[in-house]
Amino acid sequence: MWGKTESHGIVKDSRVALEQGSPVFYLCVICQEEDVVKNLIQFIAVLVGILFLSHAVAAEKKVVVPPNPVKKLMNVVTVSVKGGDFTDPVAAVNSITDAAAENPHLVMIDPGVYTLTGTLVMKPFVTVAGSGRDGTTLTGAISTAAYDASSALVSGADNATLRDITIENTGGGAISIALYNNGSSPIIQNVKATASGGTYSYGVYNSSSSPIMIDVAASASGKAYSYDVFNSSSPIMTE
Repeated sequence: MWGKTESHGIVKDSRVALEQGSPVFYLCVICQEEDVVKNLIQFIAVLVGILFLSHAVAAEKKVVVPPNPVKKLMNVVTVSVKGGDFTDPVAAVNSITDAAAENPHLVMIDPGVYTLTGTLVMKPFVTVAGSGRDGTTLTGAISTAAYDASSALVSGADNATLRDITIENTGGGAISIALYNNGSSPIIQNVKATASGGTYSYGVYNSSSSPIMIDVAASASGKAYSYDVFNSSSPIMTE
């Protein structure tokens, strides 16, 4: 241990051996303990200040994105065997009268098999989505002698989307079409389309249209002729 000596009123550092047990020794120990406590308090104060400053700087750098009150999310219409807005997918789509680019709609169809008695005519800015190809199936025996939507289970539209669903037209008349696109180019994604029972059957029928077809499994079986996908146009097809 070392102490300090005073000479002529001037305090100088000096190395003076202190015997353990002497009053001066204990006084120095106490002084040193007080210094340690003061240093610790100062260190804690500095650390708290640094943490506070860091938090303030970080808070200033946060990017807060407020909700956009102008652009709305899709309006959702639900279809379910029980508990949805509708039990009939055709009625659900037909109920939408105000769909637009600024006001898109989503028709969400729960798992199940839905039998259609008329063509589901899609609408611009409306997405019809099932719960997966193995989860949601639209089926029906819709068939006439005309190559138009009256022989199709589903008829497409521009700026519309059909996805995550199976559609099957079991036909029975002259022409049986699962998905019909005439002058319309919807997005078709993760869809299984099958047609059967007609003299002429078509899984997907594209006429003067350029739909985007992504992961579409189409098949057809007819009494005379059948086409998995019939194109008189240039659809964009990807697996």
